[in-house]
Amino acid sequence: MDSPAVSYSMQRAKGCVRITAKRRDEETVLDRLFQSGSGKARLPNGDGFEAVLLNTAGGVTGGDLFENTIEAAADTAVTITTQTAERIYRSTGDEGRINNALSVHHGACLHWLPQETIFFDHARLRRMLSVDMAEDATVLAVEPLVLGRAAMGETVREGFLSDQWRVRRGGRLIYADALRLNGDIQDVTKAAASLGGATTCASLLYVSPDAEDRIEAVRAALGEAGAASAFNGLISARIIADNSAALRTVLLRAVSVLRSDSLPRVWFS
Repeated sequence: MDSPAVSYSMQRAKGCVRITAKRRDEETVLDRLFQSGSGKARLPNGDGFEAVLLNTAGGVTGGDLFENTIEAAADTAVTITTQTAERIYRSTGDEGRINNALSVHHGACLHWLPQETIFFDHARLRRMLSVDMAEDATVLAVEPLVLGRAAMGETVREGFLSDQWRVRRGGRLIYADALRLNGDIQDVTKAAASLGGATTCASLLYVSPDAEDRIEAVRAALGEAGAASAFNGLISARIIADNSAALRTVLLRAVSVLRSDSLPRVWFS
């Protein structure tokens, strides 16, 4: 008698981090922290409130799910970054998913400054950044993307990436953006209207009552590596560079224009 067929499901990583910051006297301090699975957060000592997100699974692959929820209460100043670059590994078919939700209350300032996402050949990722902010709040967000590690001789030929941004201010949708790469990645990115054959890029968004006053300074910081538009109380910018080091250099200049500090210290460790 034949033995019944046995099917095996691969182990999947799941992680969840929820952080709420509040105002205490003149400082921003932690109010609540929840973490589970492969999602962790660390709060380094230093000036200001900074949280560093960690993925203890070492990366994301098909079927993994990571969710981060950040809330900045009224009149707080919060910076969120990551311990290292996030790696999106080869998938056997399923999509990895990352959902990031930011809530920014009256008079608060939240800077979303993760390190690079490194996208490997045949990786599959669906990511969403959702922002719900008050009319007078400030949000600075960046997402750097690296297609393969050039120093390791890696080339990304096939894969799928859906990166969605949605920003609501005072309950109204003010910004919607979508980056989608699918199939032959080299063919998709070689066009001049895409990446022009480059393998590193970044999106930058700054939403603030003073955003449109800063557009010329941002354009000067970007130089020939990027372009920026200002409208409806926000700045939207794109950066394209030949390698990750050049991308970081441009990001450092642009971010320094929009905040009193440079990029978080973990970016240089």
